[in-house]
Amino acid sequence: PNLLRPDFNPETAKNAREKLLNILTQQDKISPEQREEAFTEPIPKGRYSLPFLIPHLSTKLTQMYPQAERLKTTIDKNIQRLAKNILQTNLKPLKAQGITNGAVVVIENQSQEVLAMVGSSDFFDDANDGQVNGAMAPRSPGSALKPFIYALGIEHGVISPQILLHDVPVEYSGYRPINYDSNYNGAVTVEEALIRSLNVPAVNLYARLSEDGIYSFLKEAAITTLPKPKDYYGLSLILGGCEVTLLQLTNLYSGLANGGRFRPYRLLKSQARVEGKSLLRPGTCFVLTEMLSQLRRPELPAVWESSVDIPKVAWKTGTSYGHRDAWSIGYTPKYTIGVWVGNFDGKGVPALVGAEVAAPILFALFDVLEKPFVNSWFVQPFSVEVRQVCSVSGMAISKFCATTKDELYLPGISPHQSCTIHQLVLIDKKTGQRLCAHCRIGREYLEKIIAHWPAEIATWKKRNGYPIDQIPEHYSNCSKLVSGEGPVIHSPSANTEYKIRPGVDLKYQEILLDASVSNQTKTIHWFLNHRLIFSGKPTEKVFLTPKKGTNTLMCMDDEGRSTEVRIIIN
Repeated sequence: PNLLRPDFNPETAKNAREKLLNILTQQDKISPEQREEAFTEPIPKGRYSLPFLIPHLSTKLTQMYPQAERLKTTIDKNIQRLAKNILQTNLKPLKAQGITNGAVVVIENQSQEVLAMVGSSDFFDDANDGQVNGAMAPRSPGSALKPFIYALGIEHGVISPQILLHDVPVEYSGYRPINYDSNYNGAVTVEEALIRSLNVPAVNLYARLSEDGIYSFLKEAAITTLPKPKDYYGLSLILGGCEVTLLQLTNLYSGLANGGRFRPYRLLKSQARVEGKSLLRPGTCFVLTEMLSQLRRPELPAVWESSVDIPKVAWKTGTSYGHRDAWSIGYTPKYTIGVWVGNFDGKGVPALVGAEVAAPILFALFDVLEKPFVNSWFVQPFSVEVRQVCSVSGMAISKFCATTKDELYLPGISPHQSCTIHQLVLIDKKTGQRLCAHCRIGREYLEKIIAHWPAEIATWKKRNGYPIDQIPEHYSNCSKLVSGEGPVIHSPSANTEYKIRPGVDLKYQEILLDASVSNQTKTIHWFLNHRLIFSGKPTEKVFLTPKKGTNTLMCMDDEGRSTEVRIIIN
């Protein structure tokens, strides 16, 4: 073959070309005019490489359109090269830690065009499966889906940014979510739960939303990697107990940038633009975006955050179970960028953390694509306003709240209940006991504002040594029954069936009796089949030795409020 190379032997190559053109003309394969035109073409003086800018996408498109002679993609060659170079540069130092690959997707929000799709670091890296298309490979998203459960909570008026969410141990029919660091915080604002990517508040919110949860939303938003029914995934879906592709996940975030309108991504210029589905209000997306833009960039000192040279970005990371996948997705009004880092063989590596290995790639791209001085931000919709809320509960201010803070909210949609944590109690001057409206008549008393925490939070705070207001017990001579909810039983769960394991000492099979009460309760009582089995402090741990049969357990506080559960022991 080298004998006829035009850059080595131009005259020999020219003669061979003329011979072939004459044969083609004689056989009527080409016309004499075409032959003469070809004769005049200059002989190449150098070798040209075959175009190899989008190997993964080219492979996919030729599979999708096998009969097409010519396809014009939406890829911007400059952004494609930029994305590949930044990916390769950032992956080089990670290879020593066992991290071998990554993928990048860039979407232009207004047109929904995919401007870049890098499927792997090196297509020809056979040792690390470089020909796998990481942009279209289904992987566990970790926490990258969490913003959408908060979006749905805002959309349905269940939460607003400063409302408190419970972050205490909880169980759902045997499933016990825990946070990434295995710690709990008692109570956190919605904003803090999202920014810190806490698992327990997200799962609790998913459970509260029920049919309005993330599963049906993802289906409506055209996520195609959820083939099983909702019950198959359960509550762990919101923590990454499913699979998505980088391309679809990036496009999902682009729906937030587009004010809640979710449209299909476009890979070809010939694909028609569609209206898509409006699944979230623009106001919901704006409130969520403002929260996501507060996450601190991991590669920069905090003091640099306000620099005019740094584009503002709303973003979220994700790390899958076992540190197999690291994600970072971010968006501005113009672009949405998605980054995945990991190993195509599924090998987990401790260093595979979204904020540490994927986010730097995300921001390196944004820093180049977004011009700092023209980096416009989303315009606040008229449907979003600012209000003052209690700085402790995040609820609407009551006359007992001492301090306040600002909150973005959706008038007519966001929760508007007045603060229930700050309450006025009447304390009898003589006995020091708490008086109600019935027993205060004729007695001298003092007024005091206290923080009356919900049962789950109050008990958690007590058990973990946090200071909490002590609420005096109710006046002992009052004949009025105290209203309110009874203890919240966490363990055992109602209608649970337990099985005694043969050959194992019963002391190793005891069942925990655990309940939460408010901070006005000093003593709780446990009854098994209406027989008292324990009286003591709510923070004490109590265990029940299992005995076969159907049992009724009751927990009663010191003011007579009670809750029952039924369990079966076989």
